[in-house]
Amino acid sequence: MIRERLDHRIEKRLEAVLEPHAEEWMHRFFRSDRGQALIAEVTADFLLSWMSPGQGGQMGYFQRTLLDIVGQLSAQDPEFRRSVIEALNPHFRDAERPRSS
Repeated sequence: MIRERLDHRIEKRLEAVLEPHAEEWMHRFFRSDRGQALIAEVTADFLLSWMSPGQGGQMGYFQRTLLDIVGQLSAQDPEFRRSVIEALNPHFRDAERPRSS
């Protein structure tokens, strides 16, 4: 009984100290480079888990959506297209470099 009351008091004190700061800490983390990387990784995992080929070899809904998003982003930012190509083919930059004799 005493232990339960003590646990409850400790829990309430921790909540009182941590709760006002927890949301601020989360927002700060998700705005950081590590937080952004985590969001990107989770989003990519989610989309990948839902991507499945359509019937008869046709593209599925999420594949079409992803291609549409990439198409729109590449139209808005030419460097985005290069980033996608480099992500899909790590040797792209090496193939573009002029070879020195």
